[in-house]
Amino acid sequence: MYKRILVPLDGSSLAEQVLPYARTLAAGLGSTVELLRCIEPVAAEFSDPAHGVFLDKVVENFLAKAKEYLETVSQPFRQAGVSVSYATHEGDPATKILEEAEKEKDTLIALSTHGRSGITRWVIGSVTSKVLEMTTNPMLVIHPQADEPVQERVKLTSMIVPLDGSKMAEQILPQVMAVARALTLKVILVRVTPSPADYYRYMEYPVGRYQDFSKEVDLAAVQYLEETAQKIKDQGASQVERRLMHGQPAAAVVDMAKETPEAIVAMSTHGRSGVGRWVLGSVADRVVRHSGSPVLLVRAAEEQGQ
Repeated sequence: MYKRILVPLDGSSLAEQVLPYARTLAAGLGSTVELLRCIEPVAAEFSDPAHGVFLDKVVENFLAKAKEYLETVSQPFRQAGVSVSYATHEGDPATKILEEAEKEKDTLIALSTHGRSGITRWVIGSVTSKVLEMTTNPMLVIHPQADEPVQERVKLTSMIVPLDGSKMAEQILPQVMAVARALTLKVILVRVTPSPADYYRYMEYPVGRYQDFSKEVDLAAVQYLEETAQKIKDQGASQVERRLMHGQPAAAVVDMAKETPEAIVAMSTHGRSGVGRWVLGSVADRVVRHSGSPVLLVRAAEEQGQ
């Protein structure tokens, strides 16, 4: 599924927190890894031609230091038996990431939502969201913790897969199957439906109908989960669990992620159904920011939706 994992870095420990996840996936999937360091265009103020400090030499120096950094970062990958290479560029980080990702088919982009250095700060709404908005590549995104050191290795045992009943949300499933089979992960399918109180707040049924309507929705959701679970079992998933939850979708998924150690959340960034529309900046964004888990994202194609 992922022949190549592209890992953009900015030289900070925050950005580096994605590295152990990239190593784990690469080792399990047999993927090659390419580390990428982009520096923004160097301003003319950095040069001083009168004293022999020319802009091209300044850029050359920055790129040389970036290569030294990537060579150091690449060592743990080699020690883990993962094929790794690296590249440096000057230019807009999002543009360079997209260009590099397009060079090879089946490339997963793995990056953190924060970092420090030439691009100042990577956040959803900046580099990460620009890449996700424009790329057709899947992305592994983590929200790093400032007070946590970079781990040497991580262990993954399960995948949490939020679904809303739409074909768009289901576009994540091929990615889920590939990763789950390769790493022998348990798949946890999650469907979040509104609580009776939510119907009372937003719908105009007679009061006595809220509970009945909630039960009808839950029965349909359970049936959907059972049917989807059977489909992926038929495709080779060894362990599949189904969870029906109530309330606000992002909060429910975040709660589950926090209660499920060694998990990766996998979801499409679009979806439609009774629980609303899932988009980066909404459910996926909140899950990335608050779950503490790595999140595998696929930007669903609109034309394949319901």
